[in-house]
Amino acid sequence: MTDALGLRAVFSTLIPATNAMVEPDMSRLSPAGVTNQTYRFAFPALPATAQELTQLIEPTIELALACEPDRIIIAYSPEYMTDNNNAALHLRDFIAQRVTVPVTLAGDAVPNALDALNVKRIGLVTPFPAKANRNVATYFAMRGFTVVNEAGFASAQKGGVHSARISEQDVRDAFATVATSNADVLVQVGTALVCAGFVAELEAEHKKPVVAVNSATYWLALRQHGISDQFGGYGKLFTDC
Repeated sequence: MTDALGLRAVFSTLIPATNAMVEPDMSRLSPAGVTNQTYRFAFPALPATAQELTQLIEPTIELALACEPDRIIIAYSPEYMTDNNNAALHLRDFIAQRVTVPVTLAGDAVPNALDALNVKRIGLVTPFPAKANRNVATYFAMRGFTVVNEAGFASAQKGGVHSARISEQDVRDAFATVATSNADVLVQVGTALVCAGFVAELEAEHKKPVVAVNSATYWLALRQHGISDQFGGYGKLFTDC
């Protein structure tokens, strides 16, 4: 429920213990009267299945509910998995069976953002190797979108915190690569990859809307919660949608 600082909403966000990007990204996007509480689940290795992922998340759910939040945000999504669509459904059902407050899933965020921006052709940037990128492309295809170009950082799979060490310049260079395609939107997935803070700059440079998964997830949480604040500095999602 709301409190003395979260007069409009209190959000509890669940993230992997190794993820150093989600918390600062969502902090910078928080409008007045909305507070973010972060809860980390153990993340010894990249989960290959939804069952492995939910086993990691489950012990943290009770902690995330202890502050009586108005909404739970799951800031991790299974697009990279081979069976990603069923994994997404499993994750949704798993959370729904354990909480009674509203839930926002990162896996829903980018498709919802793309619909809001009315775009279909994606230039994709990820921290994943080629095989995982193909899985991501399939995930979007099942939702009516087409990945026309991609750039990934395959070495990000080597360590739990490696994605967070990929530099902003490297990510900007990856966007420059995919922006040369006939994509009508540029998309970044992988919640531990830096991006949310310079979305507006990327849009100005490449003349296309940019959707970063962390900012899209927080945007979706706000909109699902009936908070329609619009503000500059973070791209078209927050100025136009």
